[in-house]
Amino acid sequence: MKKYVYSKPVLWVSIILPVFLMMGLFLWAIYRSLMEGPLPFYQLLIITMPLLLLSTLMGLHNPSSVTVTTNSIIFEGFGRKHEYLWEDIEGLSVKNYGYAGKSFIRIGKYRLFGGRYWISNKMHGYKELLNFLQTKFGQLG
Repeated sequence: MKKYVYSKPVLWVSIILPVFLMMGLFLWAIYRSLMEGPLPFYQLLIITMPLLLLSTLMGLHNPSSVTVTTNSIIFEGFGRKHEYLWEDIEGLSVKNYGYAGKSFIRIGKYRLFGGRYWISNKMHGYKELLNFLQTKFGQLG
């Protein structure tokens, strides 16, 4: 079993801080909307921020750790985990966005919550994880 994680500062800045910013923008938009009326910008924030929060927290699009075992791969974050057994994975692709320092991992068919994960090159063992996935699933994008 191998666990890939972020350092505490990277975890806070890259994963947790954006969640607080989304919550702050949502609350700010509600307050401003109550004070100034329902302006389009505030309405946009009031609609999009909960959707982004839900997607981030439930979908684990930015997991705080990835664990590879002999039987599965596990993405964890925000007290949740998504586990995929190797034998059940019908397709896995990785798109490397080197200019952004991230890779996008797609597992299986589209699901609203899960199956799509962003991994940063700041994760300890990032290259090792990508090399493992390339070895296990062939050429990656």
